[in-house]
Amino acid sequence: MLYVLLFVLGAAWGSFLNVIACRIPEGRSFVRGRSMCAHCGAQLRWHDLIPVASWLLLWGKCRYCGTHVSIQYLLSELGVGALAVFGAFVVTTPVHALIYGAVVSFFTVLFIYDLRTYIVPDSIAIPAIVVIGGLNVVMVSDSASLLLGGAFGGAWFLVQFLLSRGRWVGGGDVRLGVLMGVLLGHPLVWLGLGLAYVGGSAVAAVLVATTRLTLKSRLPFATLLLPAAFAAWVFGEGLWNWYRAFIGL
Repeated sequence: MLYVLLFVLGAAWGSFLNVIACRIPEGRSFVRGRSMCAHCGAQLRWHDLIPVASWLLLWGKCRYCGTHVSIQYLLSELGVGALAVFGAFVVTTPVHALIYGAVVSFFTVLFIYDLRTYIVPDSIAIPAIVVIGGLNVVMVSDSASLLLGGAFGGAWFLVQFLLSRGRWVGGGDVRLGVLMGVLLGHPLVWLGLGLAYVGGSAVAAVLVATTRLTLKSRLPFATLLLPAAFAAWVFGEGLWNWYRAFIGL
């Protein structure tokens, strides 16, 4: 029952995070205003907004006009619900629970925002750095590692940004590098970056092979960096120790 409750609460929170990610680019408040169909403008009632269930029962369509509703809504609810359940297995302290919730929340909004717009907004990235970095200092009690991680993560993308004059990466990617660093610290930030590039290459190869994308096509980079950072944060110590043993360090 605990896992069911966590999933339901997580799915509801995921629905709200999706609202934030969708409304901010439009300049709309995410705390005021009723939810409505983006196609016909009909206001949605409570039974249209039940996480996961409403989308499935309506077969992914608006109740009032029959227009298809993006699967993004369902996936954001399922994803955050699953992460809430996963948190029950990895969270060890109240502070850890706070930072886990902050990481899931900020990462979800940034992931959806970048997926939709190819932009990493300062209005989300900078608060994420402050909140996650601040909580992490309390949890790990190693501010030097976090500062080094933030500096190296930001510098990695800043050098690319300056050398390419913004063609290879954007300014938002620099902020993401800092965010990864204050979450992972040094040296795990390098593991996170490595996972992002390896995973990104694999995703790009699949997309090029199965869609109309080419090697010159743009990809929303946050959607690659954020999952890699999360994986490195949760499993990084084990992966890093295995790698050091593998190369004989």
